[in-house]
Amino acid sequence: MPHRLLIAFALATIVSCDSSRSESAEPRRPTFAESVGFNTHYRSPVDRKALELLAGIGVTQVRNDLAWNQIEKERGVYDFEGAGYDTFVEACEKLGLRILFVLDYGNSLYGENRAVVDGEGRRAFAAFAAAVAKRYGGRGHDWEIWNEPNVAKFWASKDGGPDPVAYSELVKAVAPALRKADPEARIAAGALFFTFADSIETGGYGIAGPRFLKEVAATDALSLVDEVTLHLYRPDQPEGALEDIELAQQILKDAGHDVPVTSGEWGYSTYDPNVPPEGLAFLPPVSLERQASYYARMLLLNFANGLTRSIIYKNVDKRNPSPGHIEHHWGITTAKLDKKPSYDALKTALKMVGDAPVPERLDLASKEYQLRFKKPDGSHVIALWAEQKATWTLKAEAPTGDERVVSRDGDDITPEGLEDGVEFTLESDQGPIYLVGKISVTRAK
Repeated sequence: MPHRLLIAFALATIVSCDSSRSESAEPRRPTFAESVGFNTHYRSPVDRKALELLAGIGVTQVRNDLAWNQIEKERGVYDFEGAGYDTFVEACEKLGLRILFVLDYGNSLYGENRAVVDGEGRRAFAAFAAAVAKRYGGRGHDWEIWNEPNVAKFWASKDGGPDPVAYSELVKAVAPALRKADPEARIAAGALFFTFADSIETGGYGIAGPRFLKEVAATDALSLVDEVTLHLYRPDQPEGALEDIELAQQILKDAGHDVPVTSGEWGYSTYDPNVPPEGLAFLPPVSLERQASYYARMLLLNFANGLTRSIIYKNVDKRNPSPGHIEHHWGITTAKLDKKPSYDALKTALKMVGDAPVPERLDLASKEYQLRFKKPDGSHVIALWAEQKATWTLKAEAPTGDERVVSRDGDDITPEGLEDGVEFTLESDQGPIYLVGKISVTRAK
C-alpha cells in the first residue's frame, strides 16, 4: 500500500474514533511559500550568501543533486563529508531550507555511468539511497529518483538511450529503501522533460515525456511514490503549461494512479539575443523584465492549479558567463549576486501572498488572471495580470482608505480615484500586480 494511503487510513481511523474532534478541526492547507523552490548545484564550497538571499525572501526549499559516483567511490563506502554534501545540508538547514534531493546518476563501480540497467546496479543504487536517507532523513527533506530519465543526456547505456521499463524497475527498487529509512518524507519519480515532445524524438534527444510517462504508468512503480515531477520548459508564456499538466494528470488517471504532479524544474534564460548563441539554445532568450513577470506568474498559477511544488531553474547565473550561452543565465541573480528584476518580483509575490493557501480564481476575460488569496488574518489580496496588454476598472468596495495597488516589484502604484472606480492599464510584462483590500476588477468599457 502506498505511503500516502497508509497515512490516509490512519487519519480516517483517528477521525472515526473521535468524531467531535473531526467536526472542529480542519486539515492544514499548504501555503504559497511552501510550494516555491529553486534548483541549486552545490556540494562544497557552498555559496552561503546565495542561499541566504533565497531564504531571506521566503523561499522554503531547494532542489539539489546527490551524485552517486561522488559519494560511493569504493563499493559499500559512502563518503558524504568528503563529497561535500554535509556542508551543503548544514547550510540549508541553518537557513530553514528543505531539500529535494535528486538521487542520480550511474556509478562505474556497478556498470554504466549514466544508467542503471541490471539487478546488481539496482540493488547498489537502492543501498546508496538508503544510506543517504539514513544520514539526512527525518529532517523534513524529500527524495527524487533520477533527473530527466527520458533524455539521452541523462540516461544512456551501451545498449541504448532512455528506457522506461528500466527506469520503472529502478523506482521499484529504490522507493521502498527510501521509505524504510525515512518514512515521513515524500518520494518523487519522473523528473521528466515533458515539453517539445516531437522535437525530442525526431531530434534523437530521447523519448517524449508524455510517452515515457505513459509507459512508466503502465507498471506499478508509481504506486510507490508520492508525486510525479515534470519539467515544463516552454518558449512562450507560462500559462500554456496548464495543457501539459492536464495531459500528465490524464495519463496517470487513465493508468489508475492517484498521484499528484508537480513542477520540478522550469526556467527562462536571459542570455543575449544579439550575439551568436552557444550550447543547445532550445529556448529563445527573454528580457530581464519578462523573466521577472514569467517567474512570478508561473509560480502563482501553478499553485492556483493545485501544484504543491514549483521549482525554478535556477538561483544564480554561472560564473564567468558567456553572453550568448543559454545555460549561463537562468538565475534570479548574477554569479556576483547582483539582483535581477526577477528577484524583486519573487520577493514581492512571497511577501504579498506567501502565507496564503490556494487562491480562488475569479472570472475575467480570456487570457486574464485574477487570483484572490485569503490571508491568515482574514484579509484578501488579488494577484492580477494578463497575457497581453489589458485595461480594467479598479474600484474600492466600501473603501477604508487602506486599499493599495502594489507593482510586480513591490512599489506602491495605487491610482487616485479608487473610491469611484478608475481605469488601469497593464502591459503583460508588468504583471502580476497585487490589490490589497476589497478592490473589484472589471473589464474597462
